[in-house]
Amino acid sequence: MSDDAPPAEKTSFLKSTISLGGFCEVIAFLSLTGTWLGSLGRYGWVFDLLSHFRLQYIVVCAVVLLYALCCRRTLLVLVAVVSLLWNAQIVYGTHQTAEVARSATPRPLRVMTFNVMTDNENHVAAIEHVLKADADIVCLLEVDETWRMSLEPLRVKYPHRVEEMNDGNFGLACYTRLPLKSSEVRRFTIWRLPSIVLNLDHLGVPLTFIGAHAIPPMGGLSAHEWREELSQIGAIVAGIHGEVIVAGDFNATPWCDGMRLLCEQSGLQFRSVDPVWPPTWGLKLPMMIPIDHVLVKGGLSVQKRVIGPEMGSDHRSVTVEIVR
Repeated sequence: MSDDAPPAEKTSFLKSTISLGGFCEVIAFLSLTGTWLGSLGRYGWVFDLLSHFRLQYIVVCAVVLLYALCCRRTLLVLVAVVSLLWNAQIVYGTHQTAEVARSATPRPLRVMTFNVMTDNENHVAAIEHVLKADADIVCLLEVDETWRMSLEPLRVKYPHRVEEMNDGNFGLACYTRLPLKSSEVRRFTIWRLPSIVLNLDHLGVPLTFIGAHAIPPMGGLSAHEWREELSQIGAIVAGIHGEVIVAGDFNATPWCDGMRLLCEQSGLQFRSVDPVWPPTWGLKLPMMIPIDHVLVKGGLSVQKRVIGPEMGSDHRSVTVEIVR
């Protein structure tokens, strides 16, 4: 009986090794599923939600690839490489969407969008940051009644403003030094969430600016209303035959299906020399994503794009320079 003991221990150890290796491979394959399920966004809100994390999938694919190479798992190497390249080409597609162009205007038009966050207590620093940016058009999101007094320096600096601060986390305020011809607050979805539309004059040419904050698509109903809001904004832009700028918190990454539908329906584009994939939300979290954007239409292009510093909000500001 003593002679039979060693083989039994060897078999047990071999089984545990195989079991551990198989478990790791299952985890590795599962970690790659987001890449492919996220590509099915048009077929369901859960799939589109998974599409937002392309930057994270690149890291995961690289780790799985290293594991597969070390373990000499040929199939897993192949799947990891294809997944890595798939995510990389999607992100690379937003790296540069416009060429450097000679401006037809004396100076670029500066536009800032900043979700200051309703619960942000650092009002002074946030407003000083906005003032320092010296943008021609400023769109602030999540401004409620607690922000009303803090916004006074912007009212002094800018001759034109539209403030809609009675909507909690979806309050908006827009400020501009451009001549304002008209303005209105449009409300979308069953929740009647506001967007601000400014009809401006930019060096003698009509310019429409829309500031928007879309609802987060974190459930079946909210995802439906999110797509509906983007669709309605797209319909407005599609009906404007001229220069348009849409800016704000879209709760949409450049590669999700909701953003694809908005751009296809409206004719809006990122058209940016600088990449639009750097995250603007959750920079202290592993799930950081780019959801704050400036899109343009009608011969405009973004020649410079700057993400602001941390100012007490979970979002960073986005300031762009736009030329014709």
